[in-house]
Amino acid sequence: MNLNVDDWHFRPMETETLAIDLFLASGQHALLEVNPMKYQSVTNGQIPEMIVFCEFLGEKLSGGVCPSRWISRPPNHSCPWSKVELPPALMEQIKQRLANEP
Repeated sequence: MNLNVDDWHFRPMETETLAIDLFLASGQHALLEVNPMKYQSVTNGQIPEMIVFCEFLGEKLSGGVCPSRWISRPPNHSCPWSKVELPPALMEQIKQRLANEP
């Protein structure tokens, strides 16, 4: 079962990494960290690395050596995937903010 995002708020940027407070349909709060793609020559080079930090009901946040859930670009196949479904409007805002970085 995927969890939908009801609302989100961007935190002020201090680095090239975006931090977004997510408010999930389950009533939980999560933190989404978005890191820009570091290797532009890679296929799908526009896809950033997205990590969600939240404990889901019935699961532990850490899985092995991975302290989070990955929405995209996990470091390896042993890391668990997120059940958080990002809305298209949020994805568009993330792309716009990453494109506007100095």
